[in-house]
Amino acid sequence: MSSARHQPPATLRAVTFDVGWTFLSVRPSVGHVYARVARDWTGQTFDPRRLDRRFQAAWRRCADFDHSRAGWMALVDATFAGLVTEPPSRTFFGELYRRFGQPDVWRVDPHLPEVLTRLRSHGLRLGIVSNWDLRLRPLLRALDLERHFDVVIISAEVGFSKPSPAIFLRAADMLGLAPQEILHVGDDPRQDYQGARHAGFQAVRLHRGLRRPEPRRIGSLRHLLPWIRRAGFLGTRGL
Repeated sequence: MSSARHQPPATLRAVTFDVGWTFLSVRPSVGHVYARVARDWTGQTFDPRRLDRRFQAAWRRCADFDHSRAGWMALVDATFAGLVTEPPSRTFFGELYRRFGQPDVWRVDPHLPEVLTRLRSHGLRLGIVSNWDLRLRPLLRALDLERHFDVVIISAEVGFSKPSPAIFLRAADMLGLAPQEILHVGDDPRQDYQGARHAGFQAVRLHRGLRRPEPRRIGSLRHLLPWIRRAGFLGTRGL
């Protein structure tokens, strides 16, 4: 008796990664960067933790954020609404936009280099599938990360965003692989996990703080390799 439930997993030939909050995060936080730039322009002192909360609230109100410069401008204005006399779009937004394109604002997950090296050592191709603006590619170069990936798919460059299957299928096409041969790793349950699955990819969600890996969730990038091994994606090639 056979069923889809008992079929062996597809052979894994590539792994794609989300970027923001999967292997890159703002240091020390969005609110700290906002507070520094705003203080330099206005002379006011801002609480970074309060700005973090306001940014997160504004972000949650953005449905299908398009990562355009205009979109970021509206988000920053919403974060500072009522805190400054003139909205950042008329004052310091340009400096903020520039700052987030600089490598010193970003922290690379310390587990990433080893993870990429071990995946590559088993013949797996590597890619990025990210909702981001045109600052991402030069940022990856400045962080010496772009060279580690075979393909880099950025929503602002291709014209469609996660969770649309189209962005994932573009990655599959550029890798020359069937979707089921690719595992996508990301932190967002809708954009990364559901989007990848709808495109036919394998998927695992990065849920930081999760103590033990679950069937479709890991708590750290360092858990990715053991998770792939347990899932049986590499057959007898174990990690």
